[in-house]
Amino acid sequence: MTRRTTTHRMMTRRLAVAIATVLGVTMTLTGCAPTGKDLFTQAQTVNATAKQAVAELQLYLYDGDWDVDNYGEIPDSCGADGYRFSFTRSTTGNYDAPWRLPQGTIDAQAEDITAWLEEHGWSGIVFRSYTGGVTDVTITTRKPDARIDDLLITIGSGPASDGIILDATTTCEPGSKRDLRHLMFPDGLSEYTSPLSEYPSAEPFFGMAPDSPSPGPRPAPVTYPAPTDSPTPAPSPTP
Repeated sequence: MTRRTTTHRMMTRRLAVAIATVLGVTMTLTGCAPTGKDLFTQAQTVNATAKQAVAELQLYLYDGDWDVDNYGEIPDSCGADGYRFSFTRSTTGNYDAPWRLPQGTIDAQAEDITAWLEEHGWSGIVFRSYTGGVTDVTITTRKPDARIDDLLITIGSGPASDGIILDATTTCEPGSKRDLRHLMFPDGLSEYTSPLSEYPSAEPFFGMAPDSPSPGPRPAPVTYPAPTDSPTPAPSPTP
C-alpha cells in the first residue's frame, strides 16, 4: 500500500513537472517575439541580410541593373505568428541590347552557378530540367545563416534574349506580420511604390514611416496612357 502510494505520488509529481516545463517553454516561445522598435529593427536586418546574399550572386552573373518583379519589402505571414519576405529579380527586361548567358548555354550556366553556390556556402542545391518542350532549367538552394530559406533560380534562353530569374524567400522570423506592416507603413499601402529596376548593391528601401531608413525619395508612381476605344485615324492623303 505504501509502495503504491509512493509510486502514485512520484508519478503525479513527474506529471506536474512535465506540464510546468511545457507551459514554461510555451510561455518562453510566446514571449520571445520582438515588438515595437525591436521588431522593426530585426525585420530590417533580416531583409537587408537576405538581399545582400542574393546581390552577391546577381553581381557575379550581371554587373548592371536588374528588373524588380517583386521588391520584397512587404512582410507576409508564416508559421503560427511569424513573418517573412519574398523578392524577385530578373535580367529579362534589359532590352537595350540582347542579354546573353555569361557561360553561353543553359547547361554550362547551370553548372557555373552551382559551383559558385557551393563555393559561397549555399546548401541543399537541387538542379532540375523539364520535359514537354520546356528548355528552362531551375536550381533551388538555401542559406539560413543569411536568412534565405529558399532561392529559386530559373535559367532560360531564347532568340531575342536570354534570362535569369531569382526568386528568394527569407526564413520565417518571430513577430507579428500585422504589427510589422503597421510599423513600416503606418498610413497603409495606398501610396506605396517601389523601383522598377535596381543595382544589386543599392541600399534597400524599408517601409514608409517618417523615421524609416531610405536611400532617397520613393520612385514616382508609374502611369500608363489610357486605352482608346477607336484607332487613331490615318492622316489625309496629300493632294
